[in-house]
Amino acid sequence: MSRGIIALMLAAAGAWVALASDGLGQQNPFSRLTGREQPVEASAVWYERADRRGRLVLDRSSVPALLWQEGTAEVHAVYSNRASGGGEVMLTDTDRAILRLSNLGGATFFPPDAPDGVIVELIGPAHTLVAPPVGAAELQRTARDLADSVTRINRNQVTVEVPSLGPSDNAYLADTLRLVQLGIDRANRRALRDLQSVRVQTGPHPDAVYSGGTLEITIAAGRGYAGRPSSEFIRRALDRR
Repeated sequence: MSRGIIALMLAAAGAWVALASDGLGQQNPFSRLTGREQPVEASAVWYERADRRGRLVLDRSSVPALLWQEGTAEVHAVYSNRASGGGEVMLTDTDRAILRLSNLGGATFFPPDAPDGVIVELIGPAHTLVAPPVGAAELQRTARDLADSVTRINRNQVTVEVPSLGPSDNAYLADTLRLVQLGIDRANRRALRDLQSVRVQTGPHPDAVYSGGTLEITIAAGRGYAGRPSSEFIRRALDRR
């Protein structure tokens, strides 16, 4: 099987179709968030873990809100719900509690390394969670990376189809492809044997469906990080086929 660089831009549809190619590195899309030159917004705040093992941003400038733990590769869309005993609990799109806020101002974070929770302390305003623009060429490279990675995993020629919507929305399309990679990395390998294509499309709400060898990802364009499914949602779609 040839694994040369093969990519086709469908100009009429404004879409990229990428097959396996040589991997190309990607810059960290969150590196700018710690830069001192960036403005901060009152709707977003930093919390620091009481065990001093990291910080996180809670950004309430959108609905759902957004949560990002410093040093990780994923921004979570989080949905507010009333907590038992009072206060507020933030849930991911798989209904996992990720942050609890008490009526008295206390907060408990539930990361993978502390599933029973760790206290976090409010330390000040933060940048809102907005991805920097991504051009069509960078989006294509991200699609190629994904196609190449999945081809190595299941030894099939895997295609990745993604629309090109313009630099602002392309940023979240590229982020979605990275979340697909995270979901695939965590999925059961048996679920990936028949995977032949990854198709990203736009729709009214985020979703992930795996059927007939195609992993179909839906993003809600214009909603930023809140408009795509999480890597765990994607992983569950793959494993329950």
